[in-house]
Amino acid sequence: MLLLIVPFILGIISHIIYRKTKASTRVCLDGAQYDHAIIIGGSIGGMVTAAYLTQYFSRITIIESDDVLNDKLMKCTPEELLGYRCHLESPAPIGRSSVPQMYQIHLMAIGGRIILRELFPQLDQKLLNEYNVRSYSLKNESRLVVNDVLLHSNLTEDFRWLGIDRFTLEIAIRKELCSQYGHKIQWICNSKVKQLLVDQSLNIVKGVKYRHKQSNHASTVDLYGDFIIDCSGPYSSTMKWLKEGLNLIIPTEQIHFGCGYLTFVGERMKTGNSLLDSKPVIGCTVNTPEKNNGWFIIPIRTIKGTDKRSLGTLSTVAINSNNSEYPPSDSYENLLEWAKDNLHSDFYTILKSTQVCSPLISYNRPIDYWKYVESLGEKWPENFILLGDAMCTVNPQFGQGMTHACRQARELGNIFAENLYELKDISHIYNNRASAISEECWRASTASDWKTPKLKVVKTDKNGETKTCQRDGNSDATTSDHLQAPLLMKFMQWYMFWFLQCAGKSGQFSTEFQYVMNQCSSPFQLFNPLTVLIVFYAALMNYLSLFIKRSF
Repeated sequence: MLLLIVPFILGIISHIIYRKTKASTRVCLDGAQYDHAIIIGGSIGGMVTAAYLTQYFSRITIIESDDVLNDKLMKCTPEELLGYRCHLESPAPIGRSSVPQMYQIHLMAIGGRIILRELFPQLDQKLLNEYNVRSYSLKNESRLVVNDVLLHSNLTEDFRWLGIDRFTLEIAIRKELCSQYGHKIQWICNSKVKQLLVDQSLNIVKGVKYRHKQSNHASTVDLYGDFIIDCSGPYSSTMKWLKEGLNLIIPTEQIHFGCGYLTFVGERMKTGNSLLDSKPVIGCTVNTPEKNNGWFIIPIRTIKGTDKRSLGTLSTVAINSNNSEYPPSDSYENLLEWAKDNLHSDFYTILKSTQVCSPLISYNRPIDYWKYVESLGEKWPENFILLGDAMCTVNPQFGQGMTHACRQARELGNIFAENLYELKDISHIYNNRASAISEECWRASTASDWKTPKLKVVKTDKNGETKTCQRDGNSDATTSDHLQAPLLMKFMQWYMFWFLQCAGKSGQFSTEFQYVMNQCSSPFQLFNPLTVLIVFYAALMNYLSLFIKRSF
């Protein structure tokens, strides 16, 4: 009798497990685990996410607000792309509307470049061979000043940056994505997502409602998917959608520090200073509050200049500002006069010898903005996530944004690859892991931003109550509440000051700093016991020296 009962019980258990597995996993003909993923936003974060998810979903739909697949962009030559970047006052003629990324300076850090190589093995060679870009050695071809400290150039390991503008890189990635994964990916361009389709009783996002932009009177279309990813950037409407659909409020923190950028493309000419002319990559960060302006020069093309003074590179030249101390953008002559009085003489020397090849484009909207999705735990809806700037955006001066999005996309891919979780649990697991990535970028950026004299911090809690604190620029007094940097931020400011003093004298410290800034290792690397001991010793010796001088 027992021999008959045991198989019967095992059969029931097997049937239950089978039904649960079937409910959480759709087996598709092509071997993918799930049927349909929807990605909101077709920029770099959205495309990298799509590439990772092709292994796990039979079909992927990317909903993009602009006409990014038009022939002008997809069939143009590298020279035509450069012409668009340099000469268009507005991106509208090439299917883009109010996209500042086309013009502003960007950097694909080495951590992000590694991810792109994994996904698109041919991309690097195509960029180098077809687009006249090249990689640059940070050890031999850069001069980087961080917080008024010239980083030691004798790195123990070299890092190679890819000299390319964001506009060209995005189009090249899009071509590779369509070539490699086009059979799985459908693009819906010129369309805006207007709403999430949710089931409030199950706390799940089931799809999106979108509308074609060509007509305000066009009806909306319902699109259902198994997993939805918002990659629409810092101005994502997710806050509004979740409040309307699920009555869910995301706790947030905004740090307004008066950030702005002025960017143009220029052909670098010889200055007569061989030290400057031999460095294609040159940068100097803001050092708030003493110096609220920084500058960067990053090559985007190698060219054959017609002028014998040409250095053979087209570069993106950018001035970044904190504390709302923006440079003039009305004319190059006024910019030169302002630079002479406000920026380092090295930059002014380069600037006055540079031949301008594009309009001067200003952009004064960046803030630090974090949506604390991980704090909501199980209240966060199933099958829906934020990725990249849609979750967390930071001060662009360290070039973290694109790599931050790529790393989160890779982490999402890792979660699916582990094959340990039901689909309904993945959004919560992702929120915790992705937030850890965001925190690394957030700490690196905001520690410096908290020193801005005119600072505004806006925090919203889970109940929707908002608290605003603001400095007046002359003291720590605030208009609504006392605003002081958190204790952790004060320690970070102190520690990084002394760490950078060491990095100016030590190639090892400079290398460790580059590892972190290029998102190849965690910021915790800067706090290993030996490093901390050396930093504290340097600070102690300085304090002791000052004490002795004052005593005598």
